Amino acid sequence: MAFKDLDDFFSDGLELPVGGKTYRIPAPSAETGLFCQRLAEAGVAAAQGKDVPEVELDDVRELELYQRVLGPVYAELIADGVSWPKLKHVAITAFMWVAGNEQAAEAYWEQGPSPEAQAPTKTGRAAARSTK
Repeated sequence: MAFKDLDDFFSDGLELPVGGKTYRIPAPSAETGLFCQRLAEAGVAAAQGKDVPEVELDDVRELELYQRVLGPVYAELIADGVSWPKLKHVAITAFMWVAGNEQAAEAYWEQGPSPEAQAPTKTGRAAARSTK
């Protein structure tokens, strides 16, 4: 049995419509993908009360995460004047896609964050920890 060419059925990008324009987020590097998976796993572990190594996702690291998962689309969103709340929603959707799958990203895209996640506090942010 011969395998079909992966490019015939596999898309390694995510298309998200914002303000009448569709942005195509390219697949991240393997390094970024693995980082996102570790970050998501650490978040789940922290939410379950488990101990995780402390690497706080402060404002600088949060911005770096958004830049990593969006790739060149980050600069495109800025250049297009997309608001911070919308850019953040796009970035977290991309994170959900990278760390999970397209269904997780779509669920986040449609539902948005939980009320607790909409207004992060110092305590809430400290819960988002990961290994390097």
